[in-house]
Amino acid sequence: MCRSGSSTTGMTMLLRDALALPALRLTLLTGGDGLDRPVTQVFVTDLPDPRRYLRGGEVVLTGLMWRRGATDAETFVRSCATARVTAIGAGHAALGRVPADLVEACRRHGVPLFEVPVEVSFREVIEAFAPSVWKQRATGLATMLGRQRGVVAAMAAGARLPDLLPAIAADLGVRCWLLSPAGRLIAGTAPLPAPAARELCTAFLTATRLPTTTRVDGARVLVTAITGSPEHRMASWLLACAPAGAHVPDGALPPAGPEPGGDDVLAELVDVVALERTQADEAERVEQRLADQVGRALAGDGDEADLRARLRACGLAPDRGFVALAATLTGLRTPPALALAVLREAIRTTGLPAAVTAAVPGDAPDGTLLAVVGDAASGPTAAGMAGAFRDALDVLAAGLGTGRLSVGISTAGRAATALPGLVQEATHALRAAAARPGPVAVVRSDEVASHLMLLAGVPADTQRAFRARLLDPLTGYDRQHGTELVHTLNAFLSANGAWRRCAESLHVHVNTLRYRIGQIERLTGRDLDRFADRVDLFLALRLGGPSGS
Repeated sequence: MCRSGSSTTGMTMLLRDALALPALRLTLLTGGDGLDRPVTQVFVTDLPDPRRYLRGGEVVLTGLMWRRGATDAETFVRSCATARVTAIGAGHAALGRVPADLVEACRRHGVPLFEVPVEVSFREVIEAFAPSVWKQRATGLATMLGRQRGVVAAMAAGARLPDLLPAIAADLGVRCWLLSPAGRLIAGTAPLPAPAARELCTAFLTATRLPTTTRVDGARVLVTAITGSPEHRMASWLLACAPAGAHVPDGALPPAGPEPGGDDVLAELVDVVALERTQADEAERVEQRLADQVGRALAGDGDEADLRARLRACGLAPDRGFVALAATLTGLRTPPALALAVLREAIRTTGLPAAVTAAVPGDAPDGTLLAVVGDAASGPTAAGMAGAFRDALDVLAAGLGTGRLSVGISTAGRAATALPGLVQEATHALRAAAARPGPVAVVRSDEVASHLMLLAGVPADTQRAFRARLLDPLTGYDRQHGTELVHTLNAFLSANGAWRRCAESLHVHVNTLRYRIGQIERLTGRDLDRFADRVDLFLALRLGGPSGS
């Protein structure tokens, strides 16, 4: 129920046309610069804040029953302005006049206000407006159906949405952009700066409901979802629409202006884009089956020749460079396919070919996903993907809520023969990432110190048992006697066994330090003069947890 044409086509009823209806005798009180706004619907209300029931483009008729004092007009008009109504029509049967504070509030918020004579009922206003509104909708529907038939025919002939969208959007009088939730531009009518794309994605992922309206660089933009498979916002595309406006250089969004299309315009664009999304989902199902074959080959199903053939089927050159990723998405009650979709999309922002699969070697943690990322035929390499990948995850983090995404990235390797080792590296790095705080944790295997990488590959039960055997006697003694033996041990090892330097860092006498170290040796049964015993205690401390705190 919104604008589907311009005043030159005769398809849209403008506010000036409505006010000129002789039978109604409506009087404009303020807002003469808004006479060319389209009228999409008539809404009658006496709620003090009707914003939740407004969709934009309405003429709001009110009997002013909400007014109890001079300050009430500000609340009512601000809610209408926020909802982008076309105008407010005030009947004064209850008050005998239209109060000056309402006129002033409308002037301040830029909302046209007209007076409805006491002898004219709101029903008469609605009935007078309705024929024009429904006529414009019927005309718009016929135009929309013809346009959609043309789009379907063009896509059947091989045209893609990036080629079709500019012409469709121009016909509808809007500029629009189709983005992935990570900010990747799928199609658009103009370039979109990266900061603007990031703002749109954040608004999309955090909105309580969709469609939603946001402002980016001062421009009002309407944002909605193009759902696919799986049905989750982090796996959907977002469609953003703004007024066509004048040309703006450098790919910036147009300045703030009229309502960025309306529900009819948005619905038509959604229908068109949904065709592309359906095709993309079908292609993705095929790609997933091929990627799963790569995962099975790395898990031992087949020989090297099989692996090379399966890599080629996924668009990965077997003799180029590779990086392996291992990831888990936890804390969300979502379809398992969501984790695949999130990881796949984050990798797509890098522009590199990849195979993403849940078919992983048996020693990986439960719920682990595996991605094999290869060099592009020309341009970016897998070795340099980490920066763009992390940026994409930072954008997607806004939609995680209570969820947590952990990713381990291997070093770069050459040729298919290196992949099994890269997968092991990524899996070990994933264990280190899972121990880090925050909604998103990414760890490269070369970021982790060598002993920590080794510890990451040790089963959790073994780690706990090793730590408890060495450190529980110390933590128990500290709790019982109020001492700091664990802290002293950590300081001693950090000082490489230098007595005076350690005593100074602890602010104690050297003899006090010697007494504490003697207690540690007695309780643990270890000799801190022996290098092997020092290593054991050092590793136990680095395993963390209650015993090592």
